[in-house]
Amino acid sequence: MNYINNITEAIGHTPLLKLNRVGKDAGANVFVKLEHLNPSGSYKDRMALAMVEAAERGDTWNGKKLDEGGTVVEASAGNTAPAVAMVCAAKGYKAKIFLYRYQLEGGKNTRMLITQAYGPQVGISSEPDVYLTPEQIEEFSKQAPDLLHVLSAKMDCQLEEDKTENCVWVDQIYNPYNYIGQESLGREIYTQLDGQIDAIGCSVSSGASLFGMVRGLAENGVRPGLIFGVVPGGSEKYYDFPGEEADYGQFSVSDMKSVIADAVGLKKWVTEEPIVQKMLDAGYPDKVFCVSDEDARNMANRLCREEGIFCGMSSGANVAVALRIAKLLGPGKNVVTTIVDRRDRYLSETPYEKYVV
Repeated sequence: MNYINNITEAIGHTPLLKLNRVGKDAGANVFVKLEHLNPSGSYKDRMALAMVEAAERGDTWNGKKLDEGGTVVEASAGNTAPAVAMVCAAKGYKAKIFLYRYQLEGGKNTRMLITQAYGPQVGISSEPDVYLTPEQIEEFSKQAPDLLHVLSAKMDCQLEEDKTENCVWVDQIYNPYNYIGQESLGREIYTQLDGQIDAIGCSVSSGASLFGMVRGLAENGVRPGLIFGVVPGGSEKYYDFPGEEADYGQFSVSDMKSVIADAVGLKKWVTEEPIVQKMLDAGYPDKVFCVSDEDARNMANRLCREEGIFCGMSSGANVAVALRIAKLLGPGKNVVTTIVDRRDRYLSETPYEKYVV
């Protein structure tokens, strides 16, 4: 008999696919790690499991331990929400997810509808005026209006953890188990390609997926010649970089996030170092590419229609950049990126899906 006892055992060990149609004239071989085949539909399952298991051990930023019957809290409008909810359901914990208010689409958000199927409590983040003065809101809105809602949601998480007994905020942006949980990506890719990896990269948000992947390769003594990051157009409020491409040293974390965090009272986000900064300090990535919504959407559509990969916009952006790099490297080289998630979570946006990370 060959079976598993818990759905979390199905996380990881995803196939690596060579793109034989989309990548036919690319030059180098282009491979994609099919992370959309994880149980909740994205690569985030790896880190959700690692963060919850760390909380079970009490390996958290403040030493809080998740005990039986406890609650896991997080803020998300993306793949983290269903991933955390799925892991909690499988392990018997309660979950509370705060949705970023600006991500409501006509009162609904497809990713949150998927999340709700796992049974968590889903709330909408507080209005920024709960934590900020009208003058502060006016000032910050000129530069980063979305960040006001993101930081309000994170503050909601902090207060929820403080007031709720047996409750842990997993805080994916700063939690080291986010990237530790994704080191398995690198180890698996190393095995699947016998260590023959010339370039590797993916979309950068918290930085954990890329950082974890290259750390997993490094465990096996592999440092690809080109490690690349991918960001959406409009990322300037999160990162500082020139134009559509940036070399290492030209890409840095914007201080706007910590400025607003300090204003709302989220001291944890002021005093701790975010994962993306740890990644940059470690020397990654070598190059960052900015991809538009349209280019990401067009490539995601091609992957669906030409390769049968039912994927979202981040996957399209990843592959669009991987193909550019493949042309530069030429025949006989191997370029690797990730298929991030399933297309179902973007259906409410069709045909104007956005590339966000």
